[in-house]
Amino acid sequence: MSRLKRLNLSLVGLLPLLVLAGPAEARLNLLESRQIVTLPANLLGGLNFESSAAAPAAIAAPLDANLLMALPPDFRSACASMLESWGDIARGTDEWRVRVLFRQADQVWLSFRCASHAPEYANDYDERPALLSLGTGKLQLLPLGSDTENDSTLYHVEFAGPLALDGILGFALRVTAPAENPCCDGPESRSGETWRIFADSAHSAEELLRVTTARDDLSHSDDPEVDSATTYRAQIALDRDGRNRVGEITATFRETAEDITYEGEKPNRHTVSQRSGVLRFRWNPDRLQFDRVE
Repeated sequence: MSRLKRLNLSLVGLLPLLVLAGPAEARLNLLESRQIVTLPANLLGGLNFESSAAAPAAIAAPLDANLLMALPPDFRSACASMLESWGDIARGTDEWRVRVLFRQADQVWLSFRCASHAPEYANDYDERPALLSLGTGKLQLLPLGSDTENDSTLYHVEFAGPLALDGILGFALRVTAPAENPCCDGPESRSGETWRIFADSAHSAEELLRVTTARDDLSHSDDPEVDSATTYRAQIALDRDGRNRVGEITATFRETAEDITYEGEKPNRHTVSQRSGVLRFRWNPDRLQFDRVE
């Protein structure tokens, strides 16, 4: 769609690795399932992390291939399958990129990114976070959305910071869903951003909270030529105690719905509705979860 702008995100501090996979059932994005694998002891012992105050840690390059080969086969092969849906130019250009988002003691939060080395798709990729426990060798792959057949959402993840909670350490991610997937085009576009908190409990890594911080929905009609647009923005605020532990999170939001008509290329916007408010979430240390405060 000519009026939709591509979201450009720079690729910083990544270790590229090409993994060739055989034919697989075509997918529109990466697998969305919680999977746990145990890395072989020889692989785990050889993983080296180098970090400084100025740069994030990185997995030693010679071990990237072994790490990826230890992933579940259906997750690993989903990258080539997804790029199949992008067309002939992308076919066979799939590559996995692994980076460290954050390390705390023997816990390492990773990002597994499926991308294309074709320059036409420099800004297109899909990512999934994972938690690696160096003590047990357990690697947990974490879903970011539903795994419905027609879901074409691509996710980009960035580390937002550690969050001290009463009884557990939280890990915040900023998850962006860009408007476009090279697989698909149509009269509707959705993009947005969510702020999410993960933590590792005694049993597994869990998503504790998901708050929408941005959403842009656009629907286009040619006859008559009119766009329906909804814009949502929210600001996150953290309430901390004297020990710097987060006890409550608030999201102050504003949403505007518009109809957009055109005189040539000039858009005329008409506000259909507006709403605003505050969402509150309070940490419950007994149940280790956030409760919605009405």
